[in-house]
Amino acid sequence: MKAEQKSNNGFKLFVIVLIGVILFFSSSKNQEKFINFINNTSMVRKDLEVIRSIPMKESIDDIAYYDNSIIVWMDNKLVRYNTQGSKEWEKEFNLNSPEVTFGDEGIYVYEALTGNVYSLNTKGETISKFQLQTEVRNVIEGNKNILLHVKKDDNEGINILDTNGKMIQNKLVEGDNVLTYCINRSNSKYAFATLNLKGNSIRSEIQAYNMEGEFLSTTYLDNEIVFYLNFIKDDTLIVMTDKGLYSIDDSSILWQKDHQLIKDIYINEKGINILYGNTLENISFDGISEYKHSFLEEYRKSIPFNEYMIIYGPNNIIGLKEGKEVLKYESEESILKVLNGGQNLIIVYENRIDIVSI
Repeated sequence: MKAEQKSNNGFKLFVIVLIGVILFFSSSKNQEKFINFINNTSMVRKDLEVIRSIPMKESIDDIAYYDNSIIVWMDNKLVRYNTQGSKEWEKEFNLNSPEVTFGDEGIYVYEALTGNVYSLNTKGETISKFQLQTEVRNVIEGNKNILLHVKKDDNEGINILDTNGKMIQNKLVEGDNVLTYCINRSNSKYAFATLNLKGNSIRSEIQAYNMEGEFLSTTYLDNEIVFYLNFIKDDTLIVMTDKGLYSIDDSSILWQKDHQLIKDIYINEKGINILYGNTLENISFDGISEYKHSFLEEYRKSIPFNEYMIIYGPNNIIGLKEGKEVLKYESEESILKVLNGGQNLIIVYENRIDIVSI
């Protein structure tokens, strides 16, 4: 009887464990975590090695990497260092609260209230100066053009200039706040999103125009705020809001995916990468989820680095290759930013830059 009782107890325990396993794997999130665990344990991880540290006397406000050099914006000046840590040049701007934008083609220093914009090359030489005589909220590059978010009187708008400062197109919007903007790759069309706060609800509007200023289309998103806008084709926009992701073509929503508070988005020729919660998801241009990768820690930004996708948070860096974790780095100090530095990663802290090899 005792042997039979033990056998029954063992069978009951087996059934309880089996039910627990079934319930655990009935959750898609737990399935993803288990698959990630199996993939990661079968992959050999690499370590990151700090090969050089460059101390900073002032706090770093912004930073960029150009052709084996690091350009830092701090205390109203640009400073260029080579990757050995030696200072190559320094340029100070005696402007009222200047701001900086690092683009692919150049560097733009601007004085918001006066509308003075300085375009520089990576040697620190001023290529041109624009005097818009209106408030400038932001400056970005767009396919070798310059897009400026401006405010004139009580209206916001977009100015598009060529690299010589010649006005190509401008558009003011009455009453609404401009959120984000972009130009397509063929420089034939531009789009911008605005926010209307009138009434008891909010509404985002996405407008598209050709480069002659002719209105082409508009799309409304009620109770959503647009944070990101980019063309993946001449006529197709990817739109990221506080509630999800959309693909829009000539006012028509081709597909949408609901995601709360996407923290970062990166688009390349292979698809769309979004980072939300503790998950990185790759989505095809047709809106199909190709893969998801979940992490134990929270991350806030992703950047491409050679064959890797680098994801970093306040104190952690993870590298993915073919969807699998192949490197991990933990820092005791708070990480401000991570840059693709050619053959090395550049980790930015408040008062220091580390150059790291893989």
